[in-house]
Amino acid sequence: MSLHLYKDHIDDLSVTALGETSGYKAVGRYYLEKRNPFEYDENIIRFSNGAAFDFFDGEDWKQVCNRGTMDFDPLQHLDIPAASYRMGADYSIYLCLTGSGVSIVVSENSTFPAGFNADNSRKIGGFHYGTIRRVTLADGLMIPIDSNGVRFGNTGMRWHDNVVDGIIPNSVWDLRNCPKTPRGGMVKVGDLWVSIYLASAKSPITFMGGPNTGLHVASGELQSRYGQLPVTGAEGMNQFTFSELARLSGMRLPFFTEWLAAAFGNPQGNPQGGAAANDYGWTNGSSRARTGCRVDGTTGEHDPLAGIKPFAVSAYNVVDCVGNVREWLSNYTVRQDTTSWGWFDVVGEGMGQAELPNSSGISALNAGGDWSLGPLAGPRTVFLISPPWARSTSVGARLACDAA
Repeated sequence: MSLHLYKDHIDDLSVTALGETSGYKAVGRYYLEKRNPFEYDENIIRFSNGAAFDFFDGEDWKQVCNRGTMDFDPLQHLDIPAASYRMGADYSIYLCLTGSGVSIVVSENSTFPAGFNADNSRKIGGFHYGTIRRVTLADGLMIPIDSNGVRFGNTGMRWHDNVVDGIIPNSVWDLRNCPKTPRGGMVKVGDLWVSIYLASAKSPITFMGGPNTGLHVASGELQSRYGQLPVTGAEGMNQFTFSELARLSGMRLPFFTEWLAAAFGNPQGNPQGGAAANDYGWTNGSSRARTGCRVDGTTGEHDPLAGIKPFAVSAYNVVDCVGNVREWLSNYTVRQDTTSWGWFDVVGEGMGQAELPNSSGISALNAGGDWSLGPLAGPRTVFLISPPWARSTSVGARLACDAA
């Protein structure tokens, strides 16, 4: 065991437990990662040498140091033993004081593991368990491969269908390598953290001025979670209110270039129709579907045999980029269908007015396509006709967060 526990010389009993993002040192850009991320049959976390964490146990300051690289199987360190991971779950990694020593404990609990408390545990990172598209790191690019390793190949199991369940490599985070606002269900795409799943409601959303007003959000919170119905205009949301609610959560809507990066490697909507029409995205349905791959459309539970959208995942392991609901973006464009510029009262009561070429003269981009588009939906599909105040049942959002 390479973890060492030391009593620090600090003795200030007025100091409470440290926050998750302070009181640590580490060598390099991160200290937790998935070992061999392109070996898809293993789920091992590597804890790199040279990380140290200050730890206040309620009475004394201590320091936990990792003096040697550790590889561990998180499944063997669960606070509540289980034979397998739960699909679509976030897991936190803790350092826990046990007698005179320290242990690694993994838990679905985001505050502290079962059997421990805030005084004898400290969260140092985490990961998400979900669907992974098999890729090769070729020339620095995450290129989807078929089962024989051919990039965008159709030999053996073709690249479209070549996915596996596991610890998502780019979901692994630590106190140095994490989003500015710690959130579950996220992956890193370049320098941006993107929600794996379409935004759903963590708590009910209400608006000032009553329902379906399009005015400021009064209450509510969004999340990235498996098996949930995505929030859309059916809940009264438009691009303005999605932007507002994302900001209140420390998040934002992605720009089109960022969305393109996250959606790269998700196959387009299935052009063949029939039973397989929704294999790569929810593109041949009659309404929005629950988030996640191989999800039971009725219950939201994982169904490994009959779950819908089995391969609806990008090369960066972002789900539902194609179909289901369109996704509002941060970009705007002008619609010059006519050039009779004037002032239009379209942005909401008490919000002022917009000088436009017509009453729908500004659009907020939305991407990916919805449940009705079939093969028109794809990882570069974009709509430039929707004004930001529009509340459409087929348009939702995906959240993003800059790196810490």
